[in-house]
Amino acid sequence: MLSPYHESPGFGIQNGIPRDCELSQAHILHRHAERYPESDWFDGGGMESFSDKLNKYIQNHGEVGTGLAFLRDWRYLLGRDVLLPSGAATEMSSGADIWSSYGRMLYRAPASQSGWEPGLNKYPNGTERSKPVFRTTDKQRVRVSAEWWLNGFFGLGSGNDDYELVVIPEGGGLNNTLAAEHSCPGDLKEETEDAARFLQKVTAKALPRLSRHLPDFSLTSPDILAMMNLCPYETAALGRSSFCDLFTEQEWLDYAYHLDMRLYGASGFGSPTGRAQGIGYVLELAARLEGKLPSLGDTSINTTYDTDPARFPIHQPLYMDMTHDKIIIGTLAALGLQYFNYGPKGLPVDVGHAVPRTFHLNRITPFGAHLVSEVWTCPGNADLNVLDKMLYTNPDLSNSNNTTEYIRFVLNGAPVPMTGLVGCEHAVNGFCNVSDFVNAVPILKTEAMYQEACYGNYTPGHQVGNGQPE
Repeated sequence: MLSPYHESPGFGIQNGIPRDCELSQAHILHRHAERYPESDWFDGGGMESFSDKLNKYIQNHGEVGTGLAFLRDWRYLLGRDVLLPSGAATEMSSGADIWSSYGRMLYRAPASQSGWEPGLNKYPNGTERSKPVFRTTDKQRVRVSAEWWLNGFFGLGSGNDDYELVVIPEGGGLNNTLAAEHSCPGDLKEETEDAARFLQKVTAKALPRLSRHLPDFSLTSPDILAMMNLCPYETAALGRSSFCDLFTEQEWLDYAYHLDMRLYGASGFGSPTGRAQGIGYVLELAARLEGKLPSLGDTSINTTYDTDPARFPIHQPLYMDMTHDKIIIGTLAALGLQYFNYGPKGLPVDVGHAVPRTFHLNRITPFGAHLVSEVWTCPGNADLNVLDKMLYTNPDLSNSNNTTEYIRFVLNGAPVPMTGLVGCEHAVNGFCNVSDFVNAVPILKTEAMYQEACYGNYTPGHQVGNGQPE
């Protein structure tokens, strides 16, 4: 999840555009982009501790070997938890890409028009739409990511004349589908023990190898983790890092597995709150598909915002919600998409190195990741096995008879298999009948076990198998 954005190499099913079908809607759940580190001990807190420890060591005339000579002049230059310029560039590029691939078709921009114009914001019959509304949390890195994304989509200089940005507060126990862990006190960090155990294996060979260059420093596994964390964080903030070349390819693969285990156990199928963290957004998505306000109840939905049509519109062709990596991961779990489920006991810990798996954070939630729920309206005789590479003209099927709406989930440019999603057992190439999906959402809500997951009394400290309390 510390990787710069790149499109996924694919999730095992065919990609393409369904022939003769209309792109009707796009619902985008978007992660913020490159940021300074957070405060956790295994993240920014660990790097700051390593820096303090090293400074004291150098001040006391500690010896630094040639293999780590750069540490004699190295300084910790990172801040805390704000969006970086590289992150702003990622989000602006994403907004521009989404305009090109979705916006111009949904808003039916004429040939030769390169960007957004307010005159495009009309219904097919020519009547004017309300200004599009987009949502974000009030966390700085998330809110500023949304602002840069909107600049990419609408163009520099755009603002309240073109759109509204709804800012939903996160933290303090407040309900927020875009930061659901804060309203789910059952989030007991199931990932910590397993990931900490595996960390000893990640650092086993690097610890003696690097200790030789820092005599009497008492290098520890957390110090090695801090040095590895500095590679992606310094690269994002400074453009490069001297720490990247200190470790072998296998050590980087194991480092990635260690981080995968943390998030898999915090918000994925390995967490008893995984489905609960994502079910609020799934309910909002279903409400938008049905053209009605969400049903309220025991989830992370904020009733103050979602009962207000001005802040939760239901008739837009395109939606964008800026969020965190955990919400995208939790949404995949809430949908029950088994491609991302390793098995009944979580990601294995008692292994020597990273294991083959389909849960890779650098493919699921790199900085700037986005899960797009596409809605396609297709003629009754459409063959979803026949996919084209491009959509050059978006047909208008609004007045056609015998059409069917399909939903497809596209994660970082690649469609996701529907296996495991209730109601979508007969999906073809990731296309599921919208009515079948919507009808199954109450089952997904039940499977999230929100009250028990967030407020129940269960035994913590281990990964689970299906994103819900055991």
